[in-house]
Amino acid sequence: MGGDIVYREYRRAGATWKALALSAATFACGALEVLVNGVPFWLALLLVTFLLVADGWLALALLRGRTVVRASGITAHNGVRVRTWSWYEVQDLRIEPYPRAEGSSPRLAAFLYDTAGHRVELPFVNDRCVADMRAEAAFLRGVLAGGRGVA
Repeated sequence: MGGDIVYREYRRAGATWKALALSAATFACGALEVLVNGVPFWLALLLVTFLLVADGWLALALLRGRTVVRASGITAHNGVRVRTWSWYEVQDLRIEPYPRAEGSSPRLAAFLYDTAGHRVELPFVNDRCVADMRAEAAFLRGVLAGGRGVA
């Protein structure tokens, strides 16, 4: 995999440091609120630990989250998990309306359907991070066909 050609890498659009700063501020405010209000020590420890784990997961998801399209297949990275599919394990790639589209959230997202029947959302392959989702869908389907040897 070391010499594998990378066709595309999708990451979070915009400045990651702003989201990380917001996460750190949320942790600091939450921890200060718990410590200042005279909460029992065991509960304060539990709440601060929960805030630390939640904000740590958010930071990992922002820093590590990406989708990588290679000649050998496609890889989805999130905060703690990395999943890889060869092109032969991919049944279909579809652009679909995002199930929870509200406000400024993405309206369209890319979903991978594997041969085991699983549907997986590809991180950061959505209309907030990709300008032209229709063109990107055509590109991904072309890579899928080429990876399977049907192009």
